[in-house]
Amino acid sequence: MGSGDLVACLKRRTPLRHLVPALLLVLLVSSGGSALDHEELANVLKSMPPNGPLWRYGNVVMRSTTKKAGMAPVLFVHWSHRTRYTCRVCHMELGFSMKQGGTGITRNQYLAGNFCGACHNGEVAFSVKDGPQPQCKRCHLEDTRALQKAFDEFAQELPFATFGNGIDWSAALKEGMVSPVNSIGTDPPIKLAAKLKQPLKLGTSSPRSDVDFSHQDHYEELDCSNCHPDIFNIKKKSTEDFTMDSNIYGNFCGACHMKVAFPMNDCKRCHKSMSSQQY
Repeated sequence: MGSGDLVACLKRRTPLRHLVPALLLVLLVSSGGSALDHEELANVLKSMPPNGPLWRYGNVVMRSTTKKAGMAPVLFVHWSHRTRYTCRVCHMELGFSMKQGGTGITRNQYLAGNFCGACHNGEVAFSVKDGPQPQCKRCHLEDTRALQKAFDEFAQELPFATFGNGIDWSAALKEGMVSPVNSIGTDPPIKLAAKLKQPLKLGTSSPRSDVDFSHQDHYEELDCSNCHPDIFNIKKKSTEDFTMDSNIYGNFCGACHMKVAFPMNDCKRCHKSMSSQQY
């Protein structure tokens, strides 16, 4: 079973235990660099619905320093933030790494107004500082039931998607149902070059269909520097390792589309002309 078969299994919502043979093969052919390790990939697959609940997909558990402090890990919830801010704000202006654990943030940095502290200052959002009414447990969650209820109410108002956390974020953005700001700094993002507004045709090997990649759709929420050059090298013919195996392991498109954006088992979102027989 190859990577295409693995994605087909995911599309059919095959239980995780049935994917073990496929996973073993993918583990053998995975690429290096900043790819997910075996344990991370297993956790990603377990979090994808139907293996995991909708509200949990895209959440980031931050526990590298909280465990030492004897506190519950921080649960960062992408879905509640992306209605207010585009990906660009946090992953370009504020400097959050696109890879989990790649930033190394600390409480002292928050208090100095960096990273989360840029907004969680008591004015824009609740403060991370100590006070008469500490807000620690709003991030260091010990009980997620209230969060789950909040997500259910939140998601009801937005377009439905079959995969990911059940929300079609692209449709919500285009229809004006969410209006995230694209900058919290003084300098607005540069305009997208006219030649990049045309779809970029990406050929694929059989039986998958070609992909029409839209820079413009991605630029609605991202900055060029989010993808180039760390994720995609812009030199011609420099992506020989761009395969489904590499993507599944969190490289290239998989840097977002295995963790936060719609997951890669939603094949037709990119391979629009793929027939049902190819799943």
